Amino acid sequence: MSSKPVTRREFVTVASQVAAAAALFSLSPSAALAAGRRRFAIVGTGSRACGMWGAALLKRFPDLLEFVGLCDINPKRVEVAKRKMGVECPTFTDFDKMCDQVKPEVLLIATVDATHAGYIVKGLDRGIDVITEKPMVTDEHQCRAVLDAEKRSGRKIIVAFNFRYPPIHRKMKELLLAGEIGKIVSVDYNYFLNRDHGGSYFHRWHALKSKSGSLLCHKSSHHFDLLNWLLGADPEEISAQGEIKMYGKQGPFRHTHCRPCPHKAECPFYYDITKDREGMELYAACESEDGYLRDACVFRDEVDSYDTMSVLIKYAGGIIANYSLNTFMPYEGSRIAINGLKGRLELRHYIQQSWKVDDEHELYLTRENGKQERISAEKGEGGHGGGDDFIRDLVFRPAEVPAHLRLPDSRAGAMSCLTGVAARKSIEEKRPVKIADLM
Repeated sequence: MSSKPVTRREFVTVASQVAAAAALFSLSPSAALAAGRRRFAIVGTGSRACGMWGAALLKRFPDLLEFVGLCDINPKRVEVAKRKMGVECPTFTDFDKMCDQVKPEVLLIATVDATHAGYIVKGLDRGIDVITEKPMVTDEHQCRAVLDAEKRSGRKIIVAFNFRYPPIHRKMKELLLAGEIGKIVSVDYNYFLNRDHGGSYFHRWHALKSKSGSLLCHKSSHHFDLLNWLLGADPEEISAQGEIKMYGKQGPFRHTHCRPCPHKAECPFYYDITKDREGMELYAACESEDGYLRDACVFRDEVDSYDTMSVLIKYAGGIIANYSLNTFMPYEGSRIAINGLKGRLELRHYIQQSWKVDDEHELYLTRENGKQERISAEKGEGGHGGGDDFIRDLVFRPAEVPAHLRLPDSRAGAMSCLTGVAARKSIEEKRPVKIADLM
């Protein structure tokens, strides 16, 4: 990957060229898709690929997609995934071998975050269009390599930012575009994960910066993209604080993983994977091949991803956003308050029990005269409040949509990821970090 320094002008130029397509296939991707079924392959066959991009696609788009290959470094997992997805295609443990043999036209990347960039670059250089799970990259060097590869290959990237697309978020964007609160000046965005959901990241590889870039890249990239999209602005400078308050070495005891742990009865984060059928099939039954423990101890010494984070973002145009992420709260939800010169738009989002149950949203528009109105939006069905089906349809069976609903491209992926990278660097180096300086 290139390590040549990039000027702000060069970054804006490359990113603008990339953004010109605004979608994976073209500005009107339906024409390309309508020609017939496209050859589709997946690399990384964990739970995300199996659910979001496996069986769901087969059921929803049988006329548009032909599954031609599945790839995973774990030979047992890729076979389990094939069975769970219900597809009939070859399986591989070598990415290049898969591409050579089955020649995919569209590639879905759902591997460990730090490996996304390598597969993106390889796919683009082979002339394959790429859909990548977030985050697109986990550092600035990967970002440059991906943008360069997209430019030279002429192929396109979609970043799977489904979090933009629940009806409630689309309603917020419509109100902001309509100028309902006037010029935006500041934002407060607080996201809180309960111990079930938050703790799940620390049982997994996400707890390691070397694999996830920290939760500021993995989890927060969703949130940073939502902010960037809602505000219609680019982040410029980041100041952040982050610490480990609950997990890792902060724990009162530790073991390798939950199943043999002698502290099961007293551990608030004990995860009984034996009661999780998918966890047992995709991970526990495949441990012998790669040693990956899906129920690793949340208190293990190697945990270095922050569990308590606060980020100050200065945007082009002067907007200031305060963002926080906390990962062991007694309940789950979020609050986004967007302040304008003529009013305030506030979304309150609650999940009372588990991250898997239906959630509740309350959206309020308050005018400058103090008059408050509760805004309704249709209830989204399916994963991520309806966002999963919406983005899948945009990718594979698109219709004409307003410009603000076009698919997230590599520029969106870069701006979101670089916000997380800058926040991580700000914490590590104890200083503000400019996005332009990263590139």
